[in-house]
Amino acid sequence: MFGLGKFISAYTSHPHHNGVKVTLDDLIAEQKNAFGILPNSSHKIKAASSGGFRSPFKGRGMEFDEIREYKAGDDIRNLDWKVTAKLGKPFTKLFHEERERPIFLLVDMRPQMRFATKVAFKSVIAAKIAAMIVWSAKSAGDKLGGIVLSSTKYVRLKPRKQRRHMLVFLGALTEASTDSALKGSTSLAKAVSDLRRVTGLGGAVFIISDFHDFDDDVRRQLTMIASHSDLICVYVEDKLEGTPPPSGIYRINDGFGNSLTINTADERWRKEYEQSFKQRKAAVKDFCSKVGSLFIPIATDDNLADSLRKGLRQRKHQGTRGYHAT
Repeated sequence: MFGLGKFISAYTSHPHHNGVKVTLDDLIAEQKNAFGILPNSSHKIKAASSGGFRSPFKGRGMEFDEIREYKAGDDIRNLDWKVTAKLGKPFTKLFHEERERPIFLLVDMRPQMRFATKVAFKSVIAAKIAAMIVWSAKSAGDKLGGIVLSSTKYVRLKPRKQRRHMLVFLGALTEASTDSALKGSTSLAKAVSDLRRVTGLGGAVFIISDFHDFDDDVRRQLTMIASHSDLICVYVEDKLEGTPPPSGIYRINDGFGNSLTINTADERWRKEYEQSFKQRKAAVKDFCSKVGSLFIPIATDDNLADSLRKGLRQRKHQGTRGYHAT
């Protein structure tokens, strides 16, 4: 008997190419869905002191803006003593919140993501979610960089603001979606470790994956990232993963010409299959809760933009600093 859990990494019940691959035009089109995904960085918040202000993003400071005459209630630590001495009356420094910060994406396009029973492969869904974040970052004036991970490709891009840089990132996603190799993938732990080395300045880190190899090493690396950056784990799933198909014989296809027949009649296997996916999802969710990060589950048949916005609002409702939609 073939176990579906063994082949779920590369096969789907959809035999057609629609939803199997993603084009650059598809990802450019996601620009229309990107409004309000990330906060707008064009708004500056003036303050005479940063003492009572909590930045909504980790790793961002207060940037000097101007000097004005001291007013009652201003923090005396921000007095400009040189100007005060020169003019004979107290003047204080004003700051604005420095909203520019890097945004990093780690997008999982490995074989395990090439599965779906509804709408599109998880890899295609991951690419579209990433595209929304890319365009929202561009609109907000943020730098964007990160890693695109597939079987034979491993693309790392430093944070940049330019539109052409964003298109390079989207191009890497389209190439990864056509990678038909089933072996040779870099582990999630290795990719997260590489990402951790370039996220020391704070900002936001999005991990878009099904976290199929979520292990202790991944936990350690993500914990370190969460200590200085806003960590957002976008958990991409298909509804069939939580509920195995009815007992029977199925012909499935990976969209690249490879097909297979499986038998799901074994009740014991069906229970183990269902439990394994529930345990993995719970493990990622519990981890995010412990380190104060966001956990956003998105299914292949969800409205992607609405699910992403709703997930990012969690931080606002929790009353803590971090990403939330405006």
